[in-house]
Amino acid sequence: MLEAFRKRMFVFGGSVALVFLILFIQLVNLQVVHREEYTFKAKMNMENYIPIPAPRGEIYDRYYNIDNSGKVLVSNRPSFNLTLVPESFENKKEIRDVLVKLSGFVKFDIEEVMSEIKKGNPWERVIIKDDVSFETVTKVASHRYLFPNINWEDAPVRVYNYGDIFAHAIGYIGSINKSEYKKLKDSGYKYYQSLGKSGIEKQYDKLLRGEDGQIRRIVDVKNRTEGEEVGKDPLSGNNLRLTLDFDVQKAAFDALGNNRGTVVVIKPSTGEILTMVSKPSYDPNLIISRDNDELLEQLYNDKLKPFLNRSIQSKYPPASTFKLVTSIAALETEKTHPSKRYTCTGKYTLKGFKDHDFFCFRVHGSLDLYEAIGKSCSSYFYQLGYKVGPTSIMKYASYLGLEEKTNVDIPGEIQGFVPSKKWKLKTFGQPWFDGDTINMSIGQGFLAVTPIGMANMLCGIVNNGIVYKPHLLKEVYSPDNKKLVYTPEKQKLREIPLSPITLDTIKKGMRKSVTMGSSGRLSYLKVPICGKTGTAQTRSKRQENKSQHAWFLGYAPFEGSADQAVVVAVFIEYGEWGAVAAVPVAEKIFAKLIEKNYFKKD
Repeated sequence: MLEAFRKRMFVFGGSVALVFLILFIQLVNLQVVHREEYTFKAKMNMENYIPIPAPRGEIYDRYYNIDNSGKVLVSNRPSFNLTLVPESFENKKEIRDVLVKLSGFVKFDIEEVMSEIKKGNPWERVIIKDDVSFETVTKVASHRYLFPNINWEDAPVRVYNYGDIFAHAIGYIGSINKSEYKKLKDSGYKYYQSLGKSGIEKQYDKLLRGEDGQIRRIVDVKNRTEGEEVGKDPLSGNNLRLTLDFDVQKAAFDALGNNRGTVVVIKPSTGEILTMVSKPSYDPNLIISRDNDELLEQLYNDKLKPFLNRSIQSKYPPASTFKLVTSIAALETEKTHPSKRYTCTGKYTLKGFKDHDFFCFRVHGSLDLYEAIGKSCSSYFYQLGYKVGPTSIMKYASYLGLEEKTNVDIPGEIQGFVPSKKWKLKTFGQPWFDGDTINMSIGQGFLAVTPIGMANMLCGIVNNGIVYKPHLLKEVYSPDNKKLVYTPEKQKLREIPLSPITLDTIKKGMRKSVTMGSSGRLSYLKVPICGKTGTAQTRSKRQENKSQHAWFLGYAPFEGSADQAVVVAVFIEYGEWGAVAAVPVAEKIFAKLIEKNYFKKD
């Protein structure tokens, strides 16, 4: 009996110990392992934390706060979002019932909200409707009994004050998506925040976005607000002053009209971009709302590609603007001198197993290199390019950066392309022919360059061989504009060892393009302009049989210092002729630059 009693006591004692062990484990689970989760749930029963999104920093043009001509390019306006936390409801049916009632006050897609709830974390806020007015919030608040667990929060809305004029340079913002959030959450980004999607907005998002604040609301068991206080004030993002000049940008935008194309204007001595315009464009104000899927799809599928920044994301044959490169290669390798003359009979015949004629657009007669650049005589450059040979032309095209990115400070830039003998053999299984050299010497054939790459190439020539990184950011200011936070230093990309004779020849040849050649429309301007036109063959027929692209590269003043100089690059898709389509655009840009005293001596 004693033995039986001992067994019973052992079993009983073991059972009691097991119960206490289980209780202890559960206590550890509640107090240690899941302490934060249950603490949060408990606080949610009495406290409701509402984020206060920080206003993004404003964006200004180069003259803002310097004189009266400065412009606020991007700002913010007050607004609200209506939100809910799914875990605050008993079930999804209750959520749907409340949303149905709410839809009588505010228009939104119930199914879209329910879909977001299904995909998301039940403790994370879901935006029901963004950009609602204060009057709407007042209505919802005054009918709180109808809309339990529906919250509202401050949500400043981005305002692009000049719509499509600066769209490609400045970019736009949008809601952070799941893949972006996964990458950025460790950097402090929140799931409900907006994010820069392109341009300056994306490149400098961390400077612009600021730090969110927080409101603490005390609620009862029915989640009715009994009081609230600001737990943390939001801190606005930094303000950015850009290198862009509003007046020159608008002049370029208006001058392009309905053409597809781009304009890039750069100061060679610093790399500051005064203008970056791409057309067709889009209005960022129309695509920053959450209900923009249909509009975004239309823009993405538009055959005219309005989202494409043609300044940095497209490449084309450089056409006759490349004759500057052929000239540089010839002069630097001492295969010619400026006074060397060739005769243009309207064509050049390449002798071989089968003779092949390469035509010029007119008969120019005898020309030296200055006149050949000025009159853009293709026959002259066929002969010069043949003499120089492909290796030297390719080498100097690479030296001038035409197959590299410029590293401009907005995302999405592509690089140009300079062919090689090895590339052609690998790609087409053919050797490099003399005809390929003839084509390349006038910027046709396999060459492909970006407009910003060509603009930066000319910057190197104007700046006597020194090329700076083109950039759009000029200064960063504190949210109240009282403190200068950061000024980026100009960065040298490369220094091209070009002889004074080479530089002088190119500049004088480009001047002749204005005084006696295809850029003659610019000759009346008060400041002496240098230019070079180009007409690129595309092997296609579009836009009423206008199958050629139009180029203009130029700068002013002709004999001024590099510090005064401004480079202008114009490219128009299917513009037919550089002199007809691109030069008139450049004319209006130079006129505006002169009006604003860019070429005035210090």
